[in-house]
Amino acid sequence: MRYDKATVKEFILNYHKIQENRVSCEDVGIDDFFNVNDQAETHEIDNSNVKDVIFFNELEAVIESVATEKEHNLFLLLSNGVSFEKAGSIFGVKEPRARQMLNQLLDKVS
Repeated sequence: MRYDKATVKEFILNYHKIQENRVSCEDVGIDDFFNVNDQAETHEIDNSNVKDVIFFNELEAVIESVATEKEHNLFLLLSNGVSFEKAGSIFGVKEPRARQMLNQLLDKVS
């Protein structure tokens, strides 16, 4: 499958905005987790972004097959809203190099 480089880049850099409403389990303590006496909370499932999630999963599968480990991790960081500057510092490179790494990855994908 062929991907338009500009469209994929925009999608990756904005994917975290789609996922802002996801339910997080980070603030659940072990006592809360194992407490069966409380009523379970119900959460309404938001199906408005199913196509985006499917596309993300498809894109990630393609990236896993062509990318280096560093490129795959960069993809995951950027798609979760991490800036190029922060991602670059994680890899020990400057922001322009992080942008170059993404462009090289997109060349492999497209």
